[in-house]
Amino acid sequence: MDCQNFKELLDSYLCGELAVETNHTMLCHAERCCVCRGEMAARRRLRASLRSACSKEKMSDQAMESLRARIRSEAGVGAQAARIVNGKWMRGWFGGLSKAWFLTPAVVALLLVAALGLYVLRRGNSDEVRRLTPEQIKALELSGSLMADSASGHRGCAVHFVNAAGPAEMPDSVREYDPACVGLEKIAAEGAGGLLLRAAHVCESGDRKFAHLVYTRGGGLVSLFVTVRDCQALKSGAAPPFSGLSLGPQRFTLDHIAVGAYQTLKRIVLVASDLSEDETGALLERLARPVVEHLRKTEAGAGLEERLVGFEGREKNEFNRD
Repeated sequence: MDCQNFKELLDSYLCGELAVETNHTMLCHAERCCVCRGEMAARRRLRASLRSACSKEKMSDQAMESLRARIRSEAGVGAQAARIVNGKWMRGWFGGLSKAWFLTPAVVALLLVAALGLYVLRRGNSDEVRRLTPEQIKALELSGSLMADSASGHRGCAVHFVNAAGPAEMPDSVREYDPACVGLEKIAAEGAGGLLLRAAHVCESGDRKFAHLVYTRGGGLVSLFVTVRDCQALKSGAAPPFSGLSLGPQRFTLDHIAVGAYQTLKRIVLVASDLSEDETGALLERLARPVVEHLRKTEAGAGLEERLVGFEGREKNEFNRD
């Protein structure tokens, strides 16, 4: 499967309309292609946003009638512009709207919001990825060992805390592991609505350490991990000297565990769960985003401090030479 075929089938995949074999082919391609994974994540976010918007927003009767009138007007223009090709009527997009006024208000609103949202989201996602060269995108591919370690950490560690009362704050061991992760549970709380925090600690899986938050939602387990972005975390074997934030989320499924990840300059934030792919994707956006933003600011501040220390050192050397 190539990228073009992937994009053509993506909406059908997200709607659960494909055969099992085709779903497997789609997932295999997404695991190899960062750009297509980004497109998949973008469309999932759009679907979640539309469901949320349509469940909350209602148009007034006057606004709906005005909308119907405009659709009928534009449909008439489209019908006049219809032309005959090879003896058959070929109607444009506006012609296809000629029956739209039969739709219910909720469906009409959904169609319009979907069209606008898809355009904006695709354009924004394309602009983000366009900032990266193919070589940079390849350099940001996460290693299979990192995905395996995170899935293993979720499966083997989180289950032990399913009935825990839940800690008030991160333990002191987190400061020793990574000072930037202190208070992680408070930072993540911004997007943890509906989740119950069961544990916060530092755990190991394979040769890798993680700051690990364990949540439950209903009967499902959710893990939030933060780990160092080192050479073993990247498929290329070398951590690139640029942030992976512009690439957006990277998503995988291993042994029925859905895993999603964001990269900052020095760290990788992951969400792993035994919930559905769509649910895990939504949690990746809600739960990991505040953590990523905190780490990004921390790293930017540390970088500035390092530059200032270097500048002061050079000034001191210059002074001593004088």
